[in-house]
This record gives sequence, C-alpha cells and structure tokens, in this order.
Amino acid sequence: MAEVGHEAEEVKEVVWTYTGWAVILLVCVGAGVFIGYELWGQAGALQAELTKQTEMVNTLKNERETIKSQLALALRDKEACQRTLASAPAAGGGGGAAAPAGGTAPPPAPAGGAPGPQ
Repeated sequence: MAEVGHEAEEVKEVVWTYTGWAVILLVCVGAGVFIGYELWGQAGALQAELTKQTEMVNTLKNERETIKSQLALALRDKEACQRTLASAPAAGGGGGAAAPAGGTAPPPAPAGGAPGPQ
C-alpha cells in the first residue's frame, strides 16, 4: 500500500511540473504580446502619417470640387458668349460691333493713343 501512495505523489509532482511549465509559458507569451503591443501596436508614426495623408486627400478633393465648379462657370459663360455672338450679326444688321448687353456702348478711345482713365 505504501507504493500506491508513492505513485500518487509522483503523479502530483508530474502534474505540478507540467502546470509550472504551462504557467511559465503563458507568462512568457503574455509578456511577449504585451511588449510587442507597446512597441508596435500603437504605431504612432504610422498614425501620424495616416492623419497627414488623410488631410492631403481631403484637401485635394476640395480643390478638385473647386476646380470643377470653376470649369462649370467658365463653360456656362462661354456658352452665353457664343449665344450672344451667334445672335449679334442677325440683330445688328451687320453694321460694326454690337453694343454689350448692358445697354450703352463704351466711350470712344481718347485721341493720341493714350489710355483713358481706369
């Protein structure tokens, strides 16, 4: 019967040994994960770069929209000028330059080629 107790003690020692190894292994893995997260998990430099790139993309998107708006306005003005130009010979009877749509013609240029007041 003394051998049965001795075998139980050996089993307990083996279980404690493996448990100790498992605990040591888990502590090492946990420490490695913690250290890795602290060193590279936050990635501060990458977050700063991402923020900078995101701001640049947003700025470029805004500039693109501004340029699209300017292009649309220029095209609208061009079409209005073309319509005015196309209707000018028919309405003016072919005599000289047509007056602007505002009403009166600009004053004549001063004599001697000197520029007028501006």
